[in-house]
Amino acid sequence: MQSIIKILIPRQLFLLVILSTGLLNHVILIPNLLEASGRDSWIAVILSFPLSLFFAWVIYLIVKNCPLEGFFSYVEKRVGRIFAFTLSIPVIVYLFIASYVTFRDLIIWLSAYFLADAPLLIINIILLSVCFIVTLIGLKSMAIASGLILPIVMILGIFIALTNTTLKDPSLLFPLFADGSLPVWKGVMYSLAGILEIYVVVLLQPFSQKPIKFYQLVLLVLILYILTLGPLTAAIMEFGPTEATNFRYPAYEQWRVLQIGDYISHLDFLALYQWLSGAIIRIALFLYLLANFFTSKKKHYRVSVRAVAIIYFALLGLVLINVETFFFYRFIHNYFLPGCMIFFATQILLSAIILFVLRKRDEKQNENAKKQPSI
Repeated sequence: MQSIIKILIPRQLFLLVILSTGLLNHVILIPNLLEASGRDSWIAVILSFPLSLFFAWVIYLIVKNCPLEGFFSYVEKRVGRIFAFTLSIPVIVYLFIASYVTFRDLIIWLSAYFLADAPLLIINIILLSVCFIVTLIGLKSMAIASGLILPIVMILGIFIALTNTTLKDPSLLFPLFADGSLPVWKGVMYSLAGILEIYVVVLLQPFSQKPIKFYQLVLLVLILYILTLGPLTAAIMEFGPTEATNFRYPAYEQWRVLQIGDYISHLDFLALYQWLSGAIIRIALFLYLLANFFTSKKKHYRVSVRAVAIIYFALLGLVLINVETFFFYRFIHNYFLPGCMIFFATQILLSAIILFVLRKRDEKQNENAKKQPSI
């Protein structure tokens, strides 16, 4: 993780995070929020906001006090390679599992709604090849592509929200706490599982040309909350809490019921652009960051081709293992998302503590050096 070239301005960095983490919050998180909290899921998202701001502040302290080379390079330099690699193992595991979950969920969605008769092996190879190429092209190209793709994704989101206004019944959002407070707190946990993925900013910080500001992190959190609350409340208002909970992809179902006048309908193919854009950037970005841990020197912002190839072959092998859809969804709900919340909260706090201890040690050494008389 040396010789990293500063290639991103903070705006590009946040575009990458919005597009990749936005897919998690928009697609994977919402059905699990509805399952955990039902009608109260939207209030659970709001209640998680103060905690999200706290963790955003801790992340800001981490990136503010880290040297230019980034957190893990700094830890490696100060403590040693073994300790730094041990600390990075949970991050490496998360990046790989999150890529697997994103890819398999995308394949299930495509097979169910668009490519029911297409061979799964061909779909897997084509999509993984695209992600592989995007990863090899490098972070700069991903950031530029995100700047072009994200505005269209957001315009489509605003379009579906406004067009379906006549189908929404706000009274379906109430009453609150009908089943007590326990489902709400479960929803808070699931909400944090998606929002705290802003920890990726710590991994991207070494590539940033300028310091990351706290207000930028707050704005990022707000955008991710909008990406979660918008389709979540829309699903409840359009379908009701019971029916919305039964859907695997509530955000996509809103495209299926869209109708403009008497003659324009079946515009759900536009959702393909949103899903594929977010999924490809998310997988390519995460596996780029994963390969970055195994690349000692980078040329033109690109990581080791060998490391990327090994990672993608491992992902392909895992994807080809037949897993029942039901058990895959149970894995996401019972293990992956709760594990994400625990992982991010622990990793953020642990990183802050380690950085604080190292900084205090540096300050103490500097003070002792100043006190020593010069010869």
